[in-house]
Amino acid sequence: MAKRLAVRIDDRLIHGQVVTQWVNIFKADHIIVIDDQVAADKMQKSILKFAAPPDIKVSIYSSDKAAEQWQKNQFGKGSVFVLFKQVGQIEKTADLGIVFDEITIGQMAVTGERKQIYKQVGLSKAEAETLLDLEKRGIKFSFQMIPTDKKIGLQERIKKVFPDLL
Repeated sequence: MAKRLAVRIDDRLIHGQVVTQWVNIFKADHIIVIDDQVAADKMQKSILKFAAPPDIKVSIYSSDKAAEQWQKNQFGKGSVFVLFKQVGQIEKTADLGIVFDEITIGQMAVTGERKQIYKQVGLSKAEAETLLDLEKRGIKFSFQMIPTDKKIGLQERIKKVFPDLL
C-alpha cells in the first residue's frame, strides 16, 4: 500500500505547476495518471513521461489497469500522486473498486457546456452531478489551484452555479 497518496483532477495532467509545486509539497516519488485515452496513446504517454522530473517514476494506466494495480498493492510503497484528466474517469475507477478518500480539483477548462465554477475550473451540470454522487460514496472533493490556496468545498461552489442540484 502506498505510504502517502494524493489525488488530483487537472486536465493538463503533468505540467509545470504539478511538477514544481504539488509533487514537491507532497514529496511524491511516483506519479500515476489514470486515463483510458492517454493510456492508449503512445505519443501522449511519451510527452507526459518527459514532462516529469527524471527522479520521479511515471505510470500511465487505463482504468482497468489501475484497478488491477490497486488490487495488487494499492500503488506500491512510496509517496504516490495520482492524476485524472476527467470526472468520468474518476467515476469509472470508483466503479472498478478504487475509492479515494479525498480528491483535489484543479484546472478543468471552461469549454462547451462547462460553466466556470471556481477560478480556472469549469464543470458541466452532468460533471457536477457525478461529483456529488461520488461524494455520497465517500470521496471528499475540494477546489484548490495551488497548494497555498485555501481549499474550497465542492458543495459550496456547486450551490452558486447549479443550485438546483442541491
